Amino acid sequence: MRAPILVPTVLRNLIKKPATNLFPETEPIPIPEDFRGVVAYNVDKCVGCRMCVNVCPAGVFVYLSDIKKVALWTARCVYCGQCVDVCPTGALQLSRDFLLANYDNRDGRFVPLKREKVEELRKKAEEAKKAEKIKKKDSE
Repeated sequence: MRAPILVPTVLRNLIKKPATNLFPETEPIPIPEDFRGVVAYNVDKCVGCRMCVNVCPAGVFVYLSDIKKVALWTARCVYCGQCVDVCPTGALQLSRDFLLANYDNRDGRFVPLKREKVEELRKKAEEAKKAEKIKKKDSE
C-alpha cells in the first residue's frame, strides 16, 4: 500500500537538483571550522603517556614500549577526536584533510610513524640507556 505514497516523492526527486556537491566536477564546499579530518601526529612531541591508546574506540593506536611512542593505524580512525582531547602535549591534532581515497593503505598519509623513524628512535633510546649506564658506573 506504500507504493502510491512513494511515487510522487520519486517523481519530485527526479527533477530536483542533487543535494550533494558534485565534487570531482566542481570545487569542494568550504570546510567548517570544527571539521575533523585525518589525525596529524607529531612524533617528537609524543611522551608515550598512552592516554590516546586508552580512549581510542577504534584501536588506531599501538604503543611501542621500546621507544616509548605510539604508532597509528589511521585507516581505522573514526575521526571522533577523543585522542586529540586527551593528548597532554598536543602531539595529536585533527587536520583539515578529507580527500582520503587511495589504493595504498600504507601510503605516507596513513602511516605517520615510518619504519625508518622507529629504527632511529630505537637507536636513540639504546644510546641513552648506554649513556645512563656509563654515568652510573662513573658515579660509583
